[in-house]
Amino acid sequence: MTEHNVTAKQAREHSIELSLEQLIACQYWAKESIPLPHKKTRAHLVGGHLSPFKGRGMEFAEVRQYQPGDDIRTIDWRVTARTGKVHTKIFQEERERPVFILTDLQDTMFFGSRHRFKSTLACLHSARAFWAAFNSGNRVAGLFSTANEHIELKPSNRRQNGLRLLQHLMELHNQRLDSVYSEANAYDVNQNSLEDMLMRLRHLVKGGSLIYIFSDFMNLTDDCRQHLTYLSQHNDIYGVMIADPLEASIPVPGQYTLTDGLRHIRIDASNKRDMQRHQQAFLQRVADIRQEFTRAQSSFALCSTADSITDLSLDPSIQSNLQLKNADMNTASTLSEEQR
Repeated sequence: MTEHNVTAKQAREHSIELSLEQLIACQYWAKESIPLPHKKTRAHLVGGHLSPFKGRGMEFAEVRQYQPGDDIRTIDWRVTARTGKVHTKIFQEERERPVFILTDLQDTMFFGSRHRFKSTLACLHSARAFWAAFNSGNRVAGLFSTANEHIELKPSNRRQNGLRLLQHLMELHNQRLDSVYSEANAYDVNQNSLEDMLMRLRHLVKGGSLIYIFSDFMNLTDDCRQHLTYLSQHNDIYGVMIADPLEASIPVPGQYTLTDGLRHIRIDASNKRDMQRHQQAFLQRVADIRQEFTRAQSSFALCSTADSITDLSLDPSIQSNLQLKNADMNTASTLSEEQR
């Protein structure tokens, strides 16, 4: 199947394993434009976004008094005549916006009780983010990580490199999926995986970039928080937490064993008190993660495997406004409503 033969239906396929056709089809669900930078940019490449840097360009910015070295062709004669002092027009240049996509494929992501695995949903949204950025004329970079493997693709606005990015994402996901469910004792959690990605990103990113992070944030450490704070100073960060309804509520009574890869606990789903503790623990974790992104002046969204692909807006300002309308105490019921 070629790129031109894929359909929107394939982007919605409920599957554990990914195909390149699915990731290509995600362009049908990436019609949104990449938002303009909110933080001061240091990028110097021409593109489709307005830069805070003032100079000669396409968009008028302001009028100020003439300074030695200003181009006399930009003198505003009307303001000069009105004020009696020479004024010049300043224009705002269009510059591209680098977009970095961080996809966390820890083993905790290879789980799902609804339409798809958390890992699959993270990859589909990563592909949507790629297509939205690419179609806006931006350079896109990818950082993908499992418990024991890391892939890094530098920013590029070439279609061929973009398809290679999607290919690497698909292969990394499917290879880890095979390992988790085919090999004995293959389940592994690298507590430093997200931290390592963020640390590496600090060396790659330039100011004015948009950073998407798709993860369940099971391994959000104190060092991760420091990296987020540093990166958010000159970049816009959009953290998307991928969750599953069973993490919020267990609808079928019975005895269950839960694990985070390091610890194991037993829970009685017929015990109302245990269920309340389970639900409250999830709500508290979501609230804590949201608070960390808020402290870093970054955007945050919660996304469920029960959701449709298009339920998540790629514009963090739009998504934040939508989710702020719902209180945290409704999170669990929102995630589990479709499962009942």
